[in-house]
Amino acid sequence: MSMKKLQAEIDRLLKKVSEGVETFESIFDKIHHTSNANQKDKYEQDLKKEIKKLQRLRDQIKTWLSSNDIKDKRALLENRKLIEAQMERFKQIEKEMKTKAYSKEGLMQKERLDPKEKEKVDACDFLTNAVDELSRQIEHEEFEIEQLEGSKRGNKKADTQRVERIHEMERLNERRKFHINRLELILRLLENDHLEPDRINEFKDAIQYYVECNQEPDFEEDEGLYDELDLEKEEELYAIRTDEFYSKSDSEADNEDHAQYSTLSTPVQSPKKPTKTSPKLLQDEVEANGVKSTSTRDTPSSTFSSNYAQSLSPSNKSSDKASVWSEPPKIADQSKPTSSSATDKNGLLSSPYSTPSTENQEPKLPASLVDLAPSFELIKSKVKTDLNYTNQMLDVSFQHVPDLIDSERPKIYQPRNPFSNPSYYPQQPLIIFDNPVLYEKFDMDTLFYIFYYQQGTYQQYLAAKELRKQSWRFHKKYLTWFQRHEEPKIITEDYEQGTYIYFDYEGAWCQRKKTDFRFEYRYLEEA
Repeated sequence: MSMKKLQAEIDRLLKKVSEGVETFESIFDKIHHTSNANQKDKYEQDLKKEIKKLQRLRDQIKTWLSSNDIKDKRALLENRKLIEAQMERFKQIEKEMKTKAYSKEGLMQKERLDPKEKEKVDACDFLTNAVDELSRQIEHEEFEIEQLEGSKRGNKKADTQRVERIHEMERLNERRKFHINRLELILRLLENDHLEPDRINEFKDAIQYYVECNQEPDFEEDEGLYDELDLEKEEELYAIRTDEFYSKSDSEADNEDHAQYSTLSTPVQSPKKPTKTSPKLLQDEVEANGVKSTSTRDTPSSTFSSNYAQSLSPSNKSSDKASVWSEPPKIADQSKPTSSSATDKNGLLSSPYSTPSTENQEPKLPASLVDLAPSFELIKSKVKTDLNYTNQMLDVSFQHVPDLIDSERPKIYQPRNPFSNPSYYPQQPLIIFDNPVLYEKFDMDTLFYIFYYQQGTYQQYLAAKELRKQSWRFHKKYLTWFQRHEEPKIITEDYEQGTYIYFDYEGAWCQRKKTDFRFEYRYLEEA
């Protein structure tokens, strides 16, 4: 074969290799982009055909590489390596197609083949771990605050330092709650695909730094950590407020402070003579007192929750609105008892705590929760019905509470071998045989008789107890009682060996001696 003809044939083969590799890569990409199992099977068959063509071309290239007629073999070597690379890729895809979809390997393969999903999962795990760590720090600080509040001392300087320390820890906890709020909002956006995992990686180091170093004395917090994410708009979408994350202890402290303020500012009225009061003045006074007794100071979070409840239960809308922002009136002046009611009424209207009425405000659910309202109402009605039924059943069950006497076994004697006797014979065993003191007076034969012929009775237990008192030990393998005749010759952790006396209950019903007997402790009845 002339060199020109050989070179032309090599060029045609290399062209086929290039086309085959291009077709192979096209089918390979289709397999990864389709989610239909039937389509994947079809593409796999096409891929197998293409790889077989490339393998035949590879065999021809090998033949030419071994020939001495071809001087420049670089193109052949490159194409051979290219075909072998496609063969490796085919082996990989073939292994993946043979793996079961829901096996452990299949699930791990899916995670490996979807880097975007894996990146999202990693970001969610990071945010979850950060929230958990901050929550743990809050619990630790709250525990330390409780300890400090309970350790009051007489030293004024020490008490001042303790109060400052408590205020500092409370401030740090507030910041941690703020960050938990932000991180949970970011996590929700990430899970709903409203935020890319790449954005999380930009703040990952700063978040990690805050979580790990916020307790250090020289720590400086980045106030604008979340500014670039523009979370305020997302807050409105999900109806999330920082007030929702206030702890229960904070709200209780506010209520206690308000109660203390009301108690201290209430004047102590001295007894005085009854005076005539006009009906209108009396009515005003009653109204003022009624408002005063039911007043509470609500936080924005409670307002949000009440509005949410109003939107879900329209029937209670008017009653809820009337009690949302009721505030205490100003205290009446003691020096003017005749105009106290008017002063109280005016004080109620001019109170600095009073807020605009919510009568004209229409409570609205966020767009993301509107579709959940009907199902919530349905579930709430079911829960209410089930709860009433449960309470009724609980009341009925309380009428049949077991008594202590119910736990005792009924003392009804049932003979093991019933036999008709005259009525003047005893029909039950004598109670005296239940007395442990009686068994101390029995001889060995009687105790052995009771043990072997009163199986499963209380008398058998008392007989065995008395035998153990007299240094007899029961062998679980031979079902025989043994007693040391002398000190054992060999004693180890597992057994002892020596001369023993045992009771032959199967043969002559007597005591016998056994020399060089090994008593293994695993057969010893301990109880």
